[in-house]
Amino acid sequence: MKVSGSKAAGTSGSSRKKATGGSGGSGFADTMRSLDLSGGASGSGGVHSTGSVSALDALLALQQSGDALDSPKKAAMLRAKSLLEQLEAVRDGLLSGQLSGDRLKQLVGLVDQQREAIDDPELSAVLDEIDMRARIELAKLEVSGLI
Repeated sequence: MKVSGSKAAGTSGSSRKKATGGSGGSGFADTMRSLDLSGGASGSGGVHSTGSVSALDALLALQQSGDALDSPKKAAMLRAKSLLEQLEAVRDGLLSGQLSGDRLKQLVGLVDQQREAIDDPELSAVLDEIDMRARIELAKLEVSGLI
């Protein structure tokens, strides 16, 4: 059994090229030339690109100004995050039985720093409890002779 596909493929491929290549390409080229002559493509393209760039610039400027306005809030968030990280480290040390006195001293110092910037009485009460618990754990370590 012998298949000769080259002859059939060659004839159908050449007729296909003639059908799509000649009329489709010239129609697109003619449309582009007519748009260039009328100024439609360059005028509308310029308006869209300028509008999107100016919208992007406005969005970026708004994001940058938002950082300057939220800096006290952002600073408070960073302080809270550092305090939570210290508390997690103390928790992990308590659970593993390897709590260091240095870690507790860092926590006490951080709580003292945080207390200066806090006006909320409920948050101050929470910081007082954290401070008291950290000092109790420090006293336990001193009594046991580990510090």
